[in-house]
Amino acid sequence: MKNIVLIGMPGCGKSTVGVVLAKILGYRFLDSDLLIQESENRFLHDIIEQEGIEGFEEIENRVNASVNVKKSVIATGGSVVYGKEAMEHLKEIGIG
Repeated sequence: MKNIVLIGMPGCGKSTVGVVLAKILGYRFLDSDLLIQESENRFLHDIIEQEGIEGFEEIENRVNASVNVKKSVIATGGSVVYGKEAMEHLKEIGIG
């Protein structure tokens, strides 16, 4: 069964809606911003401060392109649309 991928502007409620939707469907919930923080072992604002926005987007693209889950609601970061590989991968593993 495919995942549901939520994509939208920063702060529009993807994570809030995602948690509720996952609960209703009996799916897992994955917040890709938290996944980025875990993989980099630092907060998003620290990544942006240290790597710049372009560096952050490269990391975001890499992490989102490697998501490997099933039966999950995935809430992406607001800038995920700038990552070609991430968007192609998310299209393959989910509907959105």
